[in-house]
Amino acid sequence: MASIDPQRLDLAAYPVVRDLTTRVSDMDGYGHLNAIRIGHFYEDARAAFYGVAFKGLKRARTPVVQLTIRYLGEGFWPGTVRIGTGILHVGRSSYIMGQGLFQEGKCLGLCETVLVSTENGKASPLPDDIRAGAESMRLRTVVFGE
Repeated sequence: MASIDPQRLDLAAYPVVRDLTTRVSDMDGYGHLNAIRIGHFYEDARAAFYGVAFKGLKRARTPVVQLTIRYLGEGFWPGTVRIGTGILHVGRSSYIMGQGLFQEGKCLGLCETVLVSTENGKASPLPDDIRAGAESMRLRTVVFGE
């Protein structure tokens, strides 16, 4: 399994943070947050991110073509989860969104989503304003202790 960039484990690296309150219905039979519900948390934060990064822009059609979730710990109810979202990479016709899920200061998981700009069902270059919005939302550099 690939190593984890330490910056991804720090909520301060993410330019957009969304807080969500966990609900009893988010739990599984073991008393922790259900893996499927965690996917919904990332989805909710992704939608909120669009409103910040691309506010006022006509968004290009950018469907999700790949989504990877890495679980690093268990989350619990009751509580709040914080999902940090930012851009990891911007390509010619796609970008990769990175997210971290945190509870009580601990990173519980990471998500990477690849989104591709399409036109008539085929990949197309990202519009300049979308590219600029994505570039402005790259993960911040976090300096760790010496």
